Amino acid sequence: MQDQTGESKSKRHYGDTAIEAVPAKKSKSQSSKAKGKASWALSPPVGGWFLPQDPVFSVDEKYLFQAFDTSVCIYATESSLLVNSISTGSRFLTGIALSTSTHDHIYLATSDGIVSLWNWNDNTRIARWDIGINIHQIVARTQPGTTQDFVYCHEIGKRHAISVHALRTKAQASPMESKQIFKTNSTVIGIEVLLHGKVVIAACRSSIFIGKRLHSYKTELQDFEYVWREFQVSNRITTFNAYLRLPQSSARTADPLLEQRDNVDLAIGDDQGVIHLFEDLLSSLVRIEKASKSKSAIDAASDGLNPKRLHWHREAVGSLKWSKDGNYLISGGFETVLVIWQLSTGTQQTLPHLTAAVESIVVSPLGASYAVTLANNSIVILSTTELQAKSNIVGVQSRRVDHEQMPRESSSSEQSFDFAIFAHVPMVIDPKKPTHMLLSVPSSQPRQRRYKPYAPQSYLQTFDIATQQYVSRQALTRNNATDPNTGPERTLILEPNTKFIQASADGEWLATVDEWIPPQPDMGFIEEGVPEFNEEERIFRREVYLKIWRRDEKKASWTLQTRIDAPHLLQGLGISTQLHDLVSDPSQSRFVSIGEDQIVRFWKPKTRRKDGVIVRGADNGEGLVNWSLEHAATLSGRLDILDAGPLPQNALDSRKSLLAFSSDGSVLAVAVSGTSESDTGVLHILDADTGSIRRSVSELDLNNLQCLAIVGHHIVVVTDCIVLWDIVVDELVYCNPLAMPGVERRGGNSLARLVSNERDGTFAVAYPQFQKNIESKSRGARYFKKASTKVSVYDPSNPKPQWTTTIPGVLLSLIAAKDNTGYLALDASASIRRLSPKTSGSQLITPPPELEPPIVAVRMSKVEAEETRDDSAEETALSGNVLRAFEDLLRNAENDKPVVRPEQLQQIFEAGPSHALPPVKELLSSVVELYARKPRADTAA
Repeated sequence: MQDQTGESKSKRHYGDTAIEAVPAKKSKSQSSKAKGKASWALSPPVGGWFLPQDPVFSVDEKYLFQAFDTSVCIYATESSLLVNSISTGSRFLTGIALSTSTHDHIYLATSDGIVSLWNWNDNTRIARWDIGINIHQIVARTQPGTTQDFVYCHEIGKRHAISVHALRTKAQASPMESKQIFKTNSTVIGIEVLLHGKVVIAACRSSIFIGKRLHSYKTELQDFEYVWREFQVSNRITTFNAYLRLPQSSARTADPLLEQRDNVDLAIGDDQGVIHLFEDLLSSLVRIEKASKSKSAIDAASDGLNPKRLHWHREAVGSLKWSKDGNYLISGGFETVLVIWQLSTGTQQTLPHLTAAVESIVVSPLGASYAVTLANNSIVILSTTELQAKSNIVGVQSRRVDHEQMPRESSSSEQSFDFAIFAHVPMVIDPKKPTHMLLSVPSSQPRQRRYKPYAPQSYLQTFDIATQQYVSRQALTRNNATDPNTGPERTLILEPNTKFIQASADGEWLATVDEWIPPQPDMGFIEEGVPEFNEEERIFRREVYLKIWRRDEKKASWTLQTRIDAPHLLQGLGISTQLHDLVSDPSQSRFVSIGEDQIVRFWKPKTRRKDGVIVRGADNGEGLVNWSLEHAATLSGRLDILDAGPLPQNALDSRKSLLAFSSDGSVLAVAVSGTSESDTGVLHILDADTGSIRRSVSELDLNNLQCLAIVGHHIVVVTDCIVLWDIVVDELVYCNPLAMPGVERRGGNSLARLVSNERDGTFAVAYPQFQKNIESKSRGARYFKKASTKVSVYDPSNPKPQWTTTIPGVLLSLIAAKDNTGYLALDASASIRRLSPKTSGSQLITPPPELEPPIVAVRMSKVEAEETRDDSAEETALSGNVLRAFEDLLRNAENDKPVVRPEQLQQIFEAGPSHALPPVKELLSSVVELYARKPRADTAA
């Protein structure tokens, strides 16, 4: 066994004034790459995935603190409502810790080595210190004998280390100091600090380090000396938790200088689903140490450490915690079941059918609640007595891309990296409720499990971006969230993936497309030894469904109305081809799709009839509606794979097709990519009513086709360039080159985002950039490239962008805002940002104010004058007479001028861009309708 003693020499000493004077760093996203700042603005991020750290209860258990990438949100445990938030600006959070000396203070640590102290009640920053190294975890404990904090930090530099910092503010008289107490070359996955720092535990992948402070009566930081003991386990450690059993009062010695016996119980969960329970671990390690002086490390299996084994989980243990009294263990994992172990009797109790895998478990300070963090970005707070949910906190559950999944710095990473993990996330805005965002989400995304290329998106989540609250969640495909999701060979049973979501213009209908194809390991029973034949068999078994959903106001959900199997079926081969794109007609309830067969199909609803009588539903009495094919348009340049020599997939994969509607629904643009330098693709312009092709543009290079949109009378195509084509003049307007550093040309087919907004006549283009991560203070982080997204807003009349900015991370979706001008962006951390003109504000959507009664618009001076009377009865009667007098006046007076509000005029003159305004005659007629009043017949006559 090897003892590791912490360094007695202080690593860093800080003066209070010097640390307070450290200037805040400007991020590149704020300072360097924002052009045209006077016209547009970027809102702070909203939503995002929870950090992979335990949430924190307040001392009174009334609030729960949850850390995100750049903020800490404070939720009320009774109502699940967001009551406050603390933002770190552009700095990324790595850990939070409540002060143990002052309960309304909280420490925040960021990846660049900054630790700040905040008052979370009034949202004010108290102090700020620069530690100078990347901090991964932070724990606050009260300094023995004082009312001040010691901050224990797990720091990652060239090595993993644990340091203790005495961070003091200007109001505190004591000096600031720091000391490193532990360092190792192994990767530390977590630390725990017990008994005010008397015992410190660090867990690595296959070993545990336990440090005990010598001379506990010495309370000064520079006198802290730790003796470290290590023991190894056979399997990989996934989670751990320690419990300190204090000695009984009768057994305490009268001499305070004598060391007391510390009884530490440690529970460890491994990747095989086994929980190892070590009782009185420190005493066991000391006993083995005395017996074998020659060993540098203790092996738990061979050196007499005989832990209890608790085995229920089939896979790795996700989280593990002791109860407040130490009589129970609470565990969870991939099985979506919470297991409670009663240690005295060996029995267990389970809470099954959680909505996702268990990521974290936290026991409240008073032991009355469990906060269970699930792998679908939600937290459920359970009562410990009845295991009933008391509160549910749900964030944006969009697909997540972790830092470890980013491209690496190796020279061959661009060729080997699969950029499909950044595929587009289907997302739309509810036309009836502009603050509601509809997006497809996976059922669960455990951090210890990686999907290739990403987790299937089988659910629909509705999230209110104004209140930052979850609204609803429903299944779009078949799923097995709470059922065993592994096959006989322990391979994952994958769910269908939702590829497209579109809402009709009136908001009554929702169209989704989901696809499922058998995994390659499941095709072994038909293995023929030829990879091409095996892949062909997988394609024949592919399932594609176009589903049309109808809004159900009573249930506040979407009801499946029609399911169309294999909407783009190759009749000759019986292959259900993939859908390349799905769009909604902005002028009517209609959807248009295009698949690998290069046929454009128009889908429209039809009321169901039987013998000429409308068939009505039993629940609402409305006529039942079926969606069916209205007509189809066959593109002239499509592949005829029935006559092709190669396998079908070779022909089908060679082209990509995209669709785009004009704002009035009269024009449908269809872009088909090319396959070679001689075949550069074609852009078709179709009559949306008949489906006939009016013009085919073959002058453009569409080999690397990525996005398509229509704004006004211009078609925007994103390939290696941003191409603008004028439909009216029938010519190329401009072509701006598009550069994606760190992305291979063919690998970036699905990385660029394009969307147009007809309300202000602009379009936005977003594309990622992967560069060297030279700013990170952690050596491990430099192995991965730094990802950012460049967003530019264009006006069709100017080849130069109106505004350009850089957003951290990779955008997975970009859509136009429905309630106003601007755009909404969703990144790989599930954070939502709004891009909007500064004239309309840069904040995210806020709920609309309550509408005033129409009578307020009438002149109220006489009514207000009558309200000053003392007699309330006379006041009420007189007010009613005045209101009736005004109504009669408005009914009978011919020269009375109606009240015209500015927003009514704004709706007329700002209904679209200047080049898309209606004729002057129509504008004049609309204005006259506002000011003119049709004569009414007097009802008294």
